[in-house]
Amino acid sequence: MRIQIETDLHTHTVASTHAYSTVQEMAAEAEQRGLSLLGITDHGIGAPDAPHKWHFHNYKILPRRIGSVWLLKGVEANIVDECGTLDMDEKELSFCEWVIASYHTACVQFERTPALVTQGYLGVCENPLVDVIGHPTTAFFPCDYEVCLKRFKEAGKLVEINESSLKWKPGALENAKVFYALCKKWDVPLVINSDSHYAGLVGRMPIAWQLLCDLDYPHHLIYSLDAERIKQMAHEKRGIQFVTEYDTLDPRNDE
Repeated sequence: MRIQIETDLHTHTVASTHAYSTVQEMAAEAEQRGLSLLGITDHGIGAPDAPHKWHFHNYKILPRRIGSVWLLKGVEANIVDECGTLDMDEKELSFCEWVIASYHTACVQFERTPALVTQGYLGVCENPLVDVIGHPTTAFFPCDYEVCLKRFKEAGKLVEINESSLKWKPGALENAKVFYALCKKWDVPLVINSDSHYAGLVGRMPIAWQLLCDLDYPHHLIYSLDAERIKQMAHEKRGIQFVTEYDTLDPRNDE
């Protein structure tokens, strides 16, 4: 039986200046790939290529749906220190509907030891606005997997398996084989994302999906297989209404 991944909740548009596609192009590709929910998550304002904070403030003008694809308008916020501080405060994050928290080398200055990175991840878990822990398996940010995963689960944070990271980041794939086996051991819920910076990569996650298949990862713990589950989370946490009475932008309809 063919399994359909219904969501891709980590993507970057031209608002992140090392990405290459518009929201419209990303949504069109998502529809072509059979997705029903797309997360637009450009980099938080502390990244070197980040959009201005007004980018997030202005999310209200985007439609709830483009074509057949629903939008979650979010951010990939940067963890900036060993305490789990993000580069966007509560006020700025309030404009976002989906928050991924990730470490990036360009956004930190502390010594990236396993103890300090672990401390940082534990600190992020105290932030109720964070939904997902982004690409946690790169060699750039070593941590104590078991300590972090237990806390991620306790704090209700989804853990990401990131296609771009597995393909391009040093050590990520080998680390992932250990990391996601432990996720299975601890029944940790996952989201599988492309982290695409170009429309043609939206919804394309063969390495990540094969890894989960090899682990025989329980489908009920892979939230990306059920868009309604994510939509319900967004509704319960932030009151997001997935309705399209007048806010649907369909390029095929001129009315």
